[in-house]
Amino acid sequence: MTLSNLKNPANLASHYPHKYQPTCTLPFKKMAAALGLCLGLSSWAQAQLPAPVESALNRAKISTEDISLLIMPINAATNNNTQPIPNKSRLPKTVKPEQAKALEAESSDPDALPPETQDTIVMSGTAATEPKPSAQQSSAATTTPTSPAVTEPNSQSASQTAVTSNEATGLSVVEKPTPSIEFPVRHLAELPRTPASTMKLIPTFVALDLLGPDFVWFTQVYHTGFISANTLYGDLIIKGSGDPKLTAQRLNKLLEQVQKSGIQHIKGDIVLDSSIFQGVTKDPAAFDNDPLRPYNASPDGLLVNFSSVEVTAVPLLNESQKGRSKIYYNPRLADYELPNTLANTSTGRCSSARSSLAPVWQDSGLVFNRKLPESCGTHTFYIAYPDAKDFAKRVIKNQWLNLGNTLSGNIKFLGLGNTVSGEMINTESPLKSRFGNYFDMSAGPNKDSVLTPSFSLLPSSPLPFVSYPSLPLSQQIYDINHYSNNVMTEQVTLTLPLYTQVKQKSDDPNAKPITKVIKSRQTQHSDYLKSLATINQWWQNNLTTLPPVMTNGSGLCRDCTVTAENLAELLSYAYNHRNFDTYVNSLGVAGISGTIAEHSERLPNSAAIGRAWIKTGTLNDVTSMAGYVRGQSGQDYVVVGIINGTATDQPFNTYEARYVLDTMLDWTAKQ
Repeated sequence: MTLSNLKNPANLASHYPHKYQPTCTLPFKKMAAALGLCLGLSSWAQAQLPAPVESALNRAKISTEDISLLIMPINAATNNNTQPIPNKSRLPKTVKPEQAKALEAESSDPDALPPETQDTIVMSGTAATEPKPSAQQSSAATTTPTSPAVTEPNSQSASQTAVTSNEATGLSVVEKPTPSIEFPVRHLAELPRTPASTMKLIPTFVALDLLGPDFVWFTQVYHTGFISANTLYGDLIIKGSGDPKLTAQRLNKLLEQVQKSGIQHIKGDIVLDSSIFQGVTKDPAAFDNDPLRPYNASPDGLLVNFSSVEVTAVPLLNESQKGRSKIYYNPRLADYELPNTLANTSTGRCSSARSSLAPVWQDSGLVFNRKLPESCGTHTFYIAYPDAKDFAKRVIKNQWLNLGNTLSGNIKFLGLGNTVSGEMINTESPLKSRFGNYFDMSAGPNKDSVLTPSFSLLPSSPLPFVSYPSLPLSQQIYDINHYSNNVMTEQVTLTLPLYTQVKQKSDDPNAKPITKVIKSRQTQHSDYLKSLATINQWWQNNLTTLPPVMTNGSGLCRDCTVTAENLAELLSYAYNHRNFDTYVNSLGVAGISGTIAEHSERLPNSAAIGRAWIKTGTLNDVTSMAGYVRGQSGQDYVVVGIINGTATDQPFNTYEARYVLDTMLDWTAKQ
């Protein structure tokens, strides 16, 4: 909410509920109309919906009681944060509708994994562009510096005609002046609803605020024993830090660094330490009985490649093998059988791996229970492995041996009771081997003292000899919000309590103290209780609405609830934050990129194409959108729409529900 709107007494009750909101004890489900009985809220709790939105609801046969909506003008603040600056936009460059039609939108495979990317630095500024996509991304997926984008003048008055120049064509585009929304449009904005993936907006921004866009995770490697002639006489220990995107490719680079440090042969075991996260393993079938979908993968302290395998089928053309497809896997698993070919069938349509292949992870290998539909052609599927720790063990062993190295022992886990398969080493007390001591995880608050002194004649490494950095948080958040990756969100969420901010004096006596992020001395291990408590505390320290109810960070939950007011206040707070550029560029651009790319297919003439930055959410009976829209008047808006299909017995049509929220974006962009 802008400061000018706060001066309106009618808005105070909704923005400061603790001070101005009257008490109303009626049950909130199906009681939206009764909120009018609560003095002072009738005009705002269930306001008149925009006519196009109401029409779309009728078309979709969705009750007005099932939607919460909030559209709010927002302005950039001055340096002293006392007065807003009208028509000063902090949003990125826009892409005109006629230009957007020439761009190919991203595909939206819900099982697709975020592509491999190099470190991306998001430059600061009021018109920052999205991180540059990798070769695996759609060539026209984002508003990168090479996109034919046009920036609207920030100082353009709403009463003037906006004229912008298209450098690609040499033509001028004239925007007719349109009125902007003076006051917020609210409809059941304080009603708690299931948000689905729009909830990812919360932990990603909290992480940006607490950790900063340049924060990185470090996967560290230690060893016991000693090294002689490229042989480690001891155990290699890989200590996970919760890196959300330790892909197979990046894991290979880590192991190459181990090899370059002088270890090619291990006369001992490889010990994996995932104890940084505790009690986070979940049943992948618990949410929707679909355990092989990557969105159901469990978080882990040493998460490898999202615990998922990329399976690519390529039709064989030679006569002897015609009617079969060659199957490629990334990554491959050690000591596990994976079919090399698969028979094709002329029947059936190509869809998800579950429907097209019916895969089953058996004890000794992967089995496909269906033939591959010929309509798939060359096609890539994504299949989640049901056990994150067993997956890490098999992938690490396979990649270590593929580098030409040897291992005389086995793969073991170092954890505090958080292992669901494989051998586990108990670290409640220091554990000795004939080559030295492992970690003493209960030794005290000094986490840097990772190995206890050994009385053995053979030494062990007291410090990591390899410390492999992750991609920066800015890139991780881009992948989370752009591709709506659940397990990456959980990794970020669980990282929050492990670090703390401290103020350090600058060398310049006149300069402000420097804020630095360091490891917490109080929290050595993280779990959901600690991480969600961190978010709750941050919310109470920075915002005024009651904190949302969260049981995880990704929104893959039925017992999580937020209000439209929650998300709108968060987005408003973020708008004038120092890291806003990173945050807004992580969102999909309506009709162009991310999970909102199909907006232009559902609403081809939408005014929001290229001028809305949106996070979407979808579950059965849940559709949501939240983010920012730049109106044609030059005014920026925060928009939140959440639809839960619970008020009537009508079957919930997800496509029609999305059309309702697409209409919300279109209507807002025309303001």
